[in-house]
Amino acid sequence: MTKHNVTNIVFSSSATVYGDATRFPNMIPIPEHCPIGPTNTYGRTKAMIETVITDHVEAQRNNLKKAGKSFEQWNGALLRYFNPCGAHPSGLMGEDPQGVPYNLLPLLGKVATGEREKLLVFGNDYPSKDGTCIRDYIHVLDLAKGHLAALNYVREHKPGVRAWNLGSGRGSTVFEMIKAFSHVVGRDLPYEVVARRPGDVLDLTANPALANKELQWKTELTLEDACADLWRWVSKNPKGYRQDPPAELLEAFKAGRKA
Repeated sequence: MTKHNVTNIVFSSSATVYGDATRFPNMIPIPEHCPIGPTNTYGRTKAMIETVITDHVEAQRNNLKKAGKSFEQWNGALLRYFNPCGAHPSGLMGEDPQGVPYNLLPLLGKVATGEREKLLVFGNDYPSKDGTCIRDYIHVLDLAKGHLAALNYVREHKPGVRAWNLGSGRGSTVFEMIKAFSHVVGRDLPYEVVARRPGDVLDLTANPALANKELQWKTELTLEDACADLWRWVSKNPKGYRQDPPAELLEAFKAGRKA
């Protein structure tokens, strides 16, 4: 970034940097001032890179300020995603995981297409309404709009480094997600409850108030939208990008663009 004079960065961070926010009072839904405390390797890598970006941007700003030069051009947006899901509504673009995916909806997609026999539910003994973990799901289109909003914000306001939660503020349990996706598919999808996974936490629900206010951004699409869009993608593209896109979807998309 320094070598090529790229002074703004938008980083794909994660809500996993917070770890188990229930260890603090009044931290669910999770605000940005919740202390960082990741409980798994993925979260630790995100927290580490947040620190690297913060250190670099602050160092650049301080050095330029001491030299009497313009420094406000150095900024970073740390976007703490909650649980991205869904696909492009056209059915032409979506997630194409190689091997076994780790996220709930892509796994459900593979169960629905018959690629996997059943979904494994990791624990039903959490203190939630149905015993399963609670997550905040955000449609990928809303997430993309959040990136643009964050980039425009740092360009205009030059705040240094800022962190924003990108989430809906609505928590859904694993069983609720299975029910929602099964409804879109039109049949009950098989699952098996197994032991909890190390590093999983009870509740990752966002408090998106800061992004709502500062970025003028909020989620617009629903959980049902995400399930319908994902099912359209996986059902029409069983081989992902290793196949030609379905002709009828391509024609519909082109017609929509012309209109």
